[in-house]
Amino acid sequence: MSKEVSLVQALPQERLMFVSCCRAILLVVLGTLFAGCQSVPLRPNTGPITAFHSNLQFGTPLSGPRKSANPLTRSPDYIIQAHFWTLYYLPHVALPALAGQSTLMINNSAGRPTMAFPALSSGAQFGIVKNTAAFATILHRPDVRAMPSGSASAALWPGLSVAMRLTDSHALSSNGKALRQLLALWIWQPKPIASIASTAAASPKKIGIAFEFKRLNTAASPPVLLRQLQVLPTRQVPIATTYAAVLPFRFLNGETQAVAIMVTIRPWKNTPMNQRLATAGRREILAPLHVHQPRQRLNRPDLTVALDNLGKYGVRRSSLVYLAGQTGANLTQDVAAVAKTPVLGALVRAVAAKTLHAQAMTPTELGWVLDKTTYGLLYTIQKTKPLPEQLRIALALHLGEAAWHASSLDEMDRALASRADYRLRIIKENLIYLEDSSPADRLTAYDWLKSRRLAPPNYNPLAGNQSRNTALDQAENNAAYLRRIQP
Repeated sequence: MSKEVSLVQALPQERLMFVSCCRAILLVVLGTLFAGCQSVPLRPNTGPITAFHSNLQFGTPLSGPRKSANPLTRSPDYIIQAHFWTLYYLPHVALPALAGQSTLMINNSAGRPTMAFPALSSGAQFGIVKNTAAFATILHRPDVRAMPSGSASAALWPGLSVAMRLTDSHALSSNGKALRQLLALWIWQPKPIASIASTAAASPKKIGIAFEFKRLNTAASPPVLLRQLQVLPTRQVPIATTYAAVLPFRFLNGETQAVAIMVTIRPWKNTPMNQRLATAGRREILAPLHVHQPRQRLNRPDLTVALDNLGKYGVRRSSLVYLAGQTGANLTQDVAAVAKTPVLGALVRAVAAKTLHAQAMTPTELGWVLDKTTYGLLYTIQKTKPLPEQLRIALALHLGEAAWHASSLDEMDRALASRADYRLRIIKENLIYLEDSSPADRLTAYDWLKSRRLAPPNYNPLAGNQSRNTALDQAENNAAYLRRIQP
């Protein structure tokens, strides 16, 4: 990602204007081509090229959603973690062809599902990746220009599936319907067969994987969506295994040529992070049994306008700063104010993709989505290249001494389940640096804690070891102080 940022910075202004003009001309040409075969022309939507969604359901992509009385009281069997990138150029990777691995290909665009050839996934590759760093290096080459487009984590129980989708944000309107292209990865755990349910513990657990494609066929009149479901053989995953896919796929607008996916499947281990994923999974899958459609809670026209303006080049910075300021997203506000154009563009696209359902959020919930998205972007950038000075300083204002240490940033990336968890992790990291051997590290951590009335009483970062340790020991037994640092 950092290479892409430097590449964009190097482009002269004339080149950027030329590219913008070409995109505008392309939209006009497409609208003219489709004018004779549809009632409404191509809509010049603004916003990100793709929107990322992830959801759990009982059933598989073949069965469709199913009702289940399973309360999911036992621990899940697997944890799924996936990352998606859109690629400006198709890289050369040594992965097996996807078509040769499929057991079933179905075209569901007709009235009745029919068998299909892998026409929509021609050139796609999929397989196990043993060196994830090498795969990531390929994606971040300047000639590939990978852009993070979404990530998801989920817990899987038998009979449950997770679908992770990249949906085209630009639609083609035909006969009053908005047709959107889509690429999805499905992962599910088959339910044990009833006859061997009693010995399910002894039977091997398996994972199902499928890819779903929806592409526009503009040769038809009116245009239609072609849908292909490509189902792979079920497989045993006894240890943590990472798979990768590179899929040629062009969205309706923009210059991307392909999508890359990296997904890790891990057998269940009882860790705090996995417990949070299991709790979130139970809540998501059981919620439809008890609640109706979410009510509209973002009753703020000014915030709605600011969200809409994120896709407008001239006002996107001011819109994001205003949006962050009104929702308590202080990290986002400071980063948006100082970020240079390439990082600002990446942040705006990430925020737009994460706020498609903002109308169902409260302002406080929206603010946390903004800050979580901003932290995730900065965390991703610094993994491959040092953050620019203005971004590191903005991060340090909010994280204290922890902003300067990769190990602390890793810990906070694991604590993004809620703002309370995130805040508590930042406090804990700065408290740890009060015991550091470096006076500078202790002083920075202490100043950050003191400015928020979170510093241990009687602690002096420049005092001797015994004096500092005594103050920290007393703080650990000070009930009033402990209550103050809790969320």
